[in-house]
Amino acid sequence: MLFFVTGASGSGKSACIPGLRDQLGDYAIHDFDEVEVPEDADTRWRQQTTEYWISRAIEYQHMGRDTIICGGAVYGEILASPSITQIDRFAACLLDCNDLLRIERVRSRGNTISMDMLCWSAWLRVHAADPTWCPEVITNGGCNLMQWQRWSHWQKGDPRWRQPLINTTERKLAQINADIIRWIQHETATDYPPPLAHQLDDNPEAHLSQDG
Repeated sequence: MLFFVTGASGSGKSACIPGLRDQLGDYAIHDFDEVEVPEDADTRWRQQTTEYWISRAIEYQHMGRDTIICGGAVYGEILASPSITQIDRFAACLLDCNDLLRIERVRSRGNTISMDMLCWSAWLRVHAADPTWCPEVITNGGCNLMQWQRWSHWQKGDPRWRQPLINTTERKLAQINADIIRWIQHETATDYPPPLAHQLDDNPEAHLSQDG
C-alpha cells in the first residue's frame, strides 16, 4: 500500500519522517524532496516528481513493501498520475496548521514565507474536501500526461475522494507522528478503497451510464 502524507510548507511533513522511520521500520519512507528540487520548481515539476515516487512505490510493491511519501504531493495530482492505477491501494492525508504557526515554523528554518504560500495552504485545505474547488490551479500548466478525466466529473461528497486532514497546530511532534500512524493503521485495516484500477475511471461517461 502507498501512503502520501501531504501538506503546505510548515505543516510538519518533513519533521515527522525520523519518527515514522523509527516506528515503522518495515515501510519504505521517503521525503518527496529527496530528488533534486530546482530553483524554479513549478506545477509541472511537482506532478512529474509525484509520478516518480509512484513508480518507486510500484517497485517496493513488487518486493512486498508498503511505502510512505511525505511531502508536497497534491491529492488530485496523485489520482491523475499515469502510473497510480498500478498501485494496489493508496491513501493520502493532509497535514495542516493555522497560519500564524505556519509562518513561525517556516521562518524558524531560515526561509521566507509569502502570501502565495498562505493562499496555497488554503487551497489545499478546500481541495482535500471538494474536488470541484478551482481545479485549474493544478490542471493548468502542468504535465501533459496527467489523466484529469479520472476525477474531473466527481462532486463533493463522492466517497472516492478521501483525504482526511490531520491538524498539527497544537500537537507536539510525537503526537503528530502518533496521529499519522493511527491513520495508517486505520487505512491498512480497512477494506476501502478498492484497487485503484477499479476505483478510477478513464472513461467518465461509462461510469455515469453505469450509475443510471
